[in-house]
Amino acid sequence: MFDEKTLTESREAEARWRAAFDRLGARMESNGCPSETQSGLPIKNAYFPHDIEHLEFNQIGTPGSYPFTRGNLAAQYQFMSWANQPVIGYGLPEHTRERMDYLAAQGMVGYFGRPFYNLVYDLVSHEGLDPDHQGARGRIGQCGMAVYSVRDMERLFSGLDLRKINVVHITYYQVIPALAQYIAYAERLGIQPGELRGNSMNWYHQSAYVGMTAFPPDQALKLAVELISFCTKHMPRWNTTNFFCYGIEEAGGTAVEEIGLMLAFGKELVRACVAAGLKPDDFLPRFGFQIAQANDFFEEVAKIRAMRRIWATTMHETFGASDPRSLQVRIHTHTSGAVLTAQQPLVNLIRTTLHAFGAALAGTQAMEVSSYDEALAIPTAEAATLALRVQQVIQEETNVQAVSDPLAGSYYVEALTDQIAKAALAVVEKVEAQGGYVAAQHKGWIRREVERSAARWRGMVNSGERRIVGQNCYVREEGPEPEIFEISPDVEQIAIERIRELRATRDSARFERAMRDFEVVAKSFAQREVSELGDDNLMLAAIEAARADATTGEMMSVLKSALTWGPPH
Repeated sequence: MFDEKTLTESREAEARWRAAFDRLGARMESNGCPSETQSGLPIKNAYFPHDIEHLEFNQIGTPGSYPFTRGNLAAQYQFMSWANQPVIGYGLPEHTRERMDYLAAQGMVGYFGRPFYNLVYDLVSHEGLDPDHQGARGRIGQCGMAVYSVRDMERLFSGLDLRKINVVHITYYQVIPALAQYIAYAERLGIQPGELRGNSMNWYHQSAYVGMTAFPPDQALKLAVELISFCTKHMPRWNTTNFFCYGIEEAGGTAVEEIGLMLAFGKELVRACVAAGLKPDDFLPRFGFQIAQANDFFEEVAKIRAMRRIWATTMHETFGASDPRSLQVRIHTHTSGAVLTAQQPLVNLIRTTLHAFGAALAGTQAMEVSSYDEALAIPTAEAATLALRVQQVIQEETNVQAVSDPLAGSYYVEALTDQIAKAALAVVEKVEAQGGYVAAQHKGWIRREVERSAARWRGMVNSGERRIVGQNCYVREEGPEPEIFEISPDVEQIAIERIRELRATRDSARFERAMRDFEVVAKSFAQREVSELGDDNLMLAAIEAARADATTGEMMSVLKSALTWGPPH
């Protein structure tokens, strides 16, 4: 990008700077300035034009042009601001609805001012249980909302026009039952699936690096393809897959591992969808990414720019995608919860503000800002409001939206973006050498890699090499305990009573017929290869079961029984 005269002058300038820098070396050693990013990538103390001489301009490009390093849209925030997407969900459906309405009144908005609800289901439903299961005790309505049936959907959404809202269903393994129930509820209102807007997480892949699991990896991949296939044909406004990059950093993985592992899974998923008869340009535009924004400010910004570049080039060069929407990384930023502290919790407001500002500079499309009490409990209404205000102040008062990709051209940012991209592609190569993402998950390789990074992080925190204000430096005696949000103690009993009432009052003949059919289809699905999918029979049977008022636990029981563990294909 630079002529030889400029490069020569750049090297000479660095030499002069280095001489001045080295004279201060002894003093700077005592300051403990880091020589690497938090992913372990080496960084210089200053950058110059020759540090990016190997880059071609077309690798950086312009905002809204391939390979989208500088963002998806030419006009970016001048065209549309990022969506405010606080994660909402606790207690009974009506409790969650109360918080939905409250945050909407506080100015929470989605794309183009459309109402947007980012809803997380509780721990019980994530495991595919119903509230009266013995394994549900003590967890009903915890870390999410207690929604297990179409009737619960009605309690949650009553009075809202589903045609005019976007709904993100944050589910883990109950993805298909939850979407089936939402579709069945919409049909009772006279709304067809093609009219619905929203997102299914399709997070089966996350069990490779964090949390529990319900299905073997090869079966989980097929379930992901099943949902994508159905929605591609019948729900053109529905986003089918959210790559859970965020969970990798939250589990202790690095920024490089976050995007490298998700690109590796993306390649596996796209291959599977193509094998099932789908065309990349038909399904890729409905993929999204949930990406963490943590403490290493410039690494986190450069990570997003690198992800956009390597995703676009991989989808185009490897899979032949050509629609710009197929090549774009649509990002929901979730500011890091793992780096927030229980000590001095109000300091977390500073951390999350920096995270959110970095995400805005990187060009995110939507944002969830963790509340300052994230390390303690479900956010209080006050904490959730302040988290929303962080976004609103950045949007309304900083003028950050006036320029597309304002950090472009920074020698450091461009060099770091390229460095991260290359390191992430090296991660992809390691996964491919294992036989692909599913094979690597079967071997436990992915979890071991993330846990190794987590152990490194923990060791650095324990030794004080990585400093955390309030935890291992600037520690003080704690002041008064902050207000802690608590779930109403009667939530568990009410949820149990409701599920029992549902079973007693639904059409038992219709339910039994639908569940028999669902079981037959699920067993057949379990025996099929990815290349034999495409008829969407499992999704259709799940919708029929939901129409018959099948619960999350009942449908998940069928799926878990049919899709048993066995050797990988």
